[in-house]
Amino acid sequence: MSEIRPEEIKQAFALFDPEKTGRIEPQAFHQFLNANEELKSTIRIPTHPLTLEEFTSLVSRYDSDESKDPEEPYRRAFKSINRDGSGHVSTQELKVALESFLGSNVLTEAEVDEIIREGDVSGDGRITVEEFLKIIHKSELKHRGEHVL
Repeated sequence: MSEIRPEEIKQAFALFDPEKTGRIEPQAFHQFLNANEELKSTIRIPTHPLTLEEFTSLVSRYDSDESKDPEEPYRRAFKSINRDGSGHVSTQELKVALESFLGSNVLTEAEVDEIIREGDVSGDGRITVEEFLKIIHKSELKHRGEHVL
């Protein structure tokens, strides 16, 4: 088993704290846990917002072979968004997930459609896990201030 690196924990925390408040709300943490049944069964969902330190403590307790794949947390996030198990994320599924993570009325329907169009390489109006991973990687590059085409 490999240890989860601090940078991976910080990146996961940032995904659930897009406003950079320094806290993750319990409902967002619950979404994070829903992506992995094994993890969900080992961690109790807090009733208060989590700081990075608390999040690190909870997440670093979980150690598995999955952590060898740096994309695994994102694959689990995709799985939690893709509630119907269809293998792609619809505009509605993505909007529900974004509202859950960011709060309602943060993004308009047009903004969600823009995210779908930008990430939808195949042009079918849906996001596959591969397309989702490309969106995440592009977002990480932007977050680090790197130039993205």
